[in-house]
Amino acid sequence: MHLHQSGATTVLDLRRLRIYAAVAEGGSFTAAASALCLSQPAVSQQMAILEREVGVALFERVPRGIRLTPAGELLAQRTARLLAEASAVEDELRRLGAGTQEVRLGAFPTAGADLVPLAIRAFRERHPDVRLVVTPVHADEVEAHLHSSRISVGLVWDYDFSPQPAGPEFERAELLADPLRVIVPAGHPAAGGGEVALRDLAEEPWIVRAHRPPYARAFEHMCRIAGFEPRVAFRTDNYQAIQGLVAAGIGLGVAPRLSLAPRRGDIVAVPMAAPAFSRRIAALAAAQASRPSAVDDLLDVLRVTADALSRSPEA
Repeated sequence: MHLHQSGATTVLDLRRLRIYAAVAEGGSFTAAASALCLSQPAVSQQMAILEREVGVALFERVPRGIRLTPAGELLAQRTARLLAEASAVEDELRRLGAGTQEVRLGAFPTAGADLVPLAIRAFRERHPDVRLVVTPVHADEVEAHLHSSRISVGLVWDYDFSPQPAGPEFERAELLADPLRVIVPAGHPAAGGGEVALRDLAEEPWIVRAHRPPYARAFEHMCRIAGFEPRVAFRTDNYQAIQGLVAAGIGLGVAPRLSLAPRRGDIVAVPMAAPAFSRRIAALAAAQASRPSAVDDLLDVLRVTADALSRSPEA
């Protein structure tokens, strides 16, 4: 991508634009770092360079992460199209040559903390000759990415109390049930015991994860199942922000176990008593007859990795 400023031409780096796309999708540098298996300072540094290159602010820093400026929104839209085109060109060139076999995994941000890095390591040990590329993709966009062949396998999630079926043209491999935890400050009465029921915390204010449809009011749905209407103090699209706001005493939160890495030392994640809820994580791929064997191997690695992760003790 070329950008003209005052007679000079700036060539934007594709790798940096991929990081930018992950930041735009995840809503924070932390989410992008988890999705891309990078450090948060590395993401922040690359975004600072990008803003200098384009000569205009792309982000506004807000308490829960970042918000795109109008220029940032424009660049996000153009970047999505550019990266899709670049991916298509790369695929065509590989087919014309004798390049290395490649498998593309689409992953939502909070899968990048544990599940995706462990699966990448295991897959590369099993298939050192196959290139595994990880692309940030929201769960509700996975089917579209599979249809367009931008990814070979996509990670999706839904809630067990409101499952979202996949299209019949895809195979769905169930990976694990990621239990929801109640997030409380370290000094809260619920922090010292075992399980806690949501209804026993009905009078507390809540910090709620802001989801896309169909889960825009998922927390309220859970609370109604538990028998009360919650008092929502704040909504954020970032699980790390939930931890920080809970630690500051603004309210309590609910988050899936795998989203809590890294976990702060001044909060406690308490298991839910019945009715308890989970985020179900699964992998989608094209029907078996139309996919390469490396995709089957990646699905197998994801199953094994998820099983080991589900059995691991909590921090």
